[in-house]
Amino acid sequence: MSSAKLGLLAQQLAIEVTGQNIANVQTEGYSRQDVTFQANTPRAVATGMIGTGVRIAGIERSHDQFLFNQIMDEGDLTGKTEVKKEIFEQIEVLFSEGSGRSLNDALSSFFEGVQDLSSNVQGMPERFNMVAKAEHLAFTFNQTGQQLFNIQRNIDFTIETKVADINSITAQIGKLNEGIHANEPTGQYKANDLRDNRDRQVKKLSQLIDVQLINESDGQISLTTKNGTALVLRDRVFALSTSLNGDNESLKDINIDNGAGLTNITSSIKGGELRGYLDMRDAQVESILDKMNIMSGAIIQEFNRVHRDGFGLDGSSGLDFFNPMDVTVKTNVNNKGSAVVSMTNASPTSAPVDEYEITFTGANKFDLKNLTTKASSGAFTFTQGSTFNIKNSFAVNISGTATVGDKVKFSVSENAASKMAVSSSITENIRKIAAGNTKNGDGGNALQMADLQNDLVFNSVTLQSGSGSFTFDEYYNAVVSTIGIESFSAQMTFRQQEGVMLQLNSRRESISGVSIDEEMIKMIKFQQAYNASARIITMVDEMLDTLNRM
Repeated sequence: MSSAKLGLLAQQLAIEVTGQNIANVQTEGYSRQDVTFQANTPRAVATGMIGTGVRIAGIERSHDQFLFNQIMDEGDLTGKTEVKKEIFEQIEVLFSEGSGRSLNDALSSFFEGVQDLSSNVQGMPERFNMVAKAEHLAFTFNQTGQQLFNIQRNIDFTIETKVADINSITAQIGKLNEGIHANEPTGQYKANDLRDNRDRQVKKLSQLIDVQLINESDGQISLTTKNGTALVLRDRVFALSTSLNGDNESLKDINIDNGAGLTNITSSIKGGELRGYLDMRDAQVESILDKMNIMSGAIIQEFNRVHRDGFGLDGSSGLDFFNPMDVTVKTNVNNKGSAVVSMTNASPTSAPVDEYEITFTGANKFDLKNLTTKASSGAFTFTQGSTFNIKNSFAVNISGTATVGDKVKFSVSENAASKMAVSSSITENIRKIAAGNTKNGDGGNALQMADLQNDLVFNSVTLQSGSGSFTFDEYYNAVVSTIGIESFSAQMTFRQQEGVMLQLNSRRESISGVSIDEEMIKMIKFQQAYNASARIITMVDEMLDTLNRM
């Protein structure tokens, strides 16, 4: 009767586990649980050892750790490529010719207006038309520059949200570690449902940031980034936070509290959605915005250069058509010295529109690097407080004491797209448009300004007036083509990753998923075994009744 009772209890528990499997057939991340039966300790009789029934040795979940690690590794790449695909789709909409904000159309229309003026220098309608089209061109650049910056800001807000999501998930993993450790007596049984929940959280985390999993001997896990930065150590969780980066438009960096203070880990994050957002914000969108600033700055500079040489109907000359560009100087927030760099645009019609960086190599010397072309621009010495010239365009004055390694960036094209505007002197008096090469207004200068549309003013990277290989249109089309290629590449990569993840998840389901057919077969088997154990008890009871009657 004891053996039969143990059989009843064991089969009843097996049916309960089968019911749990069936109930969770649609639960994402649930691992099928299997009952392991084991013969009970036998007892000795005169003729040897005889069994005393059955016992449940354990309830194991079907889990492949190697496969789970693969899913984690592919998860961070999937998250990264999905972010890239989505943001490039936003950028494509911004540069779409059908969006009503086509730079190609605005640029062509503007030069058509200049061409019309060259045919009728005295015509007031032609002058009004040219100014209107110039303002539309400036507005289109303004909108494009602002929209790109807005995309960066939106990405920045999303990064903060993702950091909060990561902290929430790691906190849950820490609590689950603690719960698993408390509910798994050494060598007895495992908290399968808690482990499934923990795996689900780890899988979510792997799509947000690159993670490595370490199984600890006590059933807990530890998680680090790919470069070894600890996120979770058993039940101890290290929270992420964000801070403003003064050298990056006050966009946010990622920090981690490692117990001894905050450490900046922005550059060491290698995968996941977080890396995708950082790359798009700081590299891809920033690169497109830089190109728009360079193009806008080039149009301003080239057009003003020709316009200054001409004469208006009132005899005026030497005027700018577009507002000229000032130099923007940015001092690195981590500089240790007290050097202050002030700079003016000494040659508005020929100053390079590239971004430059000064790196101090001594108290009175520095190296200059062109950040746009990635090339060195030479080494310079200076006298504190004395104005000197670099690149034949920038009047520089450095006061205070520099420390070796201090950095300063400067550019005339900073925010040129979002700030582009027609000069107020032109909008207030259209007679000042310098269309003539002489005071008599022959239209020759307007023709030269119109010819800028077909001048080869760009190389593959930046403005190279007089010796370039591309026109304004060709440079812009190259930017748009690059966006299209990058977007297509991101879409293809994401589709490939979707396929990889689908295969891995299918393999996981084949190993760990619940099959209704299999569970029904098990249920019938356990039911029959339960009935058989009950029949043994009935038989023993009948034998006892027979003995009593005797």
